[in-house]
Amino acid sequence: MAENENHIVVIASFMMDLTTKLKKIPVRGETVFGEEFKIGPGGKGSNQAVCAKRLGLNITVVAKLGNDVFGREALNNFKKEGFETDFIFIDHEHPTGVAPIFVEKSGENMIAIVPGANSFLNTGEIDRSIDKIRSAKVLLTNLEVPVETSYYALKIANKNGVTTILNPAPAPSATLDDDIFKYIDIITPNETEALGILQMQGAELSTEKIAEKLLSKGVKNVVLTLGKKGAFFMSGNEQGYIEAFKVETVDTTGAGDAFNGALAAAICEEKPLKNSIFFANKVAAISTTRFGTAPAMPYRIEVEKMI
Repeated sequence: MAENENHIVVIASFMMDLTTKLKKIPVRGETVFGEEFKIGPGGKGSNQAVCAKRLGLNITVVAKLGNDVFGREALNNFKKEGFETDFIFIDHEHPTGVAPIFVEKSGENMIAIVPGANSFLNTGEIDRSIDKIRSAKVLLTNLEVPVETSYYALKIANKNGVTTILNPAPAPSATLDDDIFKYIDIITPNETEALGILQMQGAELSTEKIAEKLLSKGVKNVVLTLGKKGAFFMSGNEQGYIEAFKVETVDTTGAGDAFNGALAAAICEEKPLKNSIFFANKVAAISTTRFGTAPAMPYRIEVEKMI
């Protein structure tokens, strides 16, 4: 049993979001006028950590920033959110990650990321945070940091009885080592990411078949996020669909991060997986009613008020 029942360690990527709101996303060679532009904190791991923190959990962030204005802004944001910052490492050679984002009127988005310092978060830095990982209830990580770094953290956490969650996003560009899957308690891809993991891009498989194939790799629980359709989960003895909440969508950017942060929070509070997914769907829905990523993450009281 982990020592701190409310403690989540997030192996976190950070990107400074450069977000443009416009009527429609341009096609190749087209120039369109934007309606609004914002700079704000983002990155999968960072967004997930902000979400879980606002839901009332104790969060340790392990991340790497550049020694630049975006990095300093990120560190200030981490402190503002109330994170422990002892394991925020500064890279003096590579810039802080950035993410140019286009959001059209429907709320759909298009994102490019330049990982910068995120790509240099290494296993030595995971070792420096090892006591925090060992004492956590949940470890949450993603693929905006190097695969080997996430793998190393998952292995340490698993061997110390810490529940592990991998959000395998962005979709992996190379085959993941099969050995990694036995250290994952819950994997949370969307269908595109799942097919990437399975090296079956373009294949037409049912949601159930995708989940079965992931389970066969050694993962204990699969949660497939399905956007407006909600989510599908499969574990050893249970499976099913959990519907999404219907809301007036403003911006879907970061909804997956809200889902993962909330899922980690609910699992940390020992909610059953099905209940945790229901809770995560609710949090993700609220996040889509606001513009931005980290700033759109709701607080616990807002989630409790939502029917």
